[in-house]
Amino acid sequence: MGKWMRSAVWRQKQFYIQQLMQAGLTDGRERLEQWTMAELRREYERFNPAYSMEGGGRYGQTSARAGKAHH
Repeated sequence: MGKWMRSAVWRQKQFYIQQLMQAGLTDGRERLEQWTMAELRREYERFNPAYSMEGGGRYGQTSARAGKAHH
């Protein structure tokens, strides 16, 4: 992967981590850094259903990684 692509992926991952931390996910930044991009995006979509491809029909589901319900 080229330097530009690595940088873009890193920035996107940091965006998701920052958004999840602001939303109150309490796993801590260090733990979130270990998550894959797909896991971060999926969790972000649970907190921000307007941005999900399904149109936000996932309220109340339990997070597979965080082990808690998100409302």
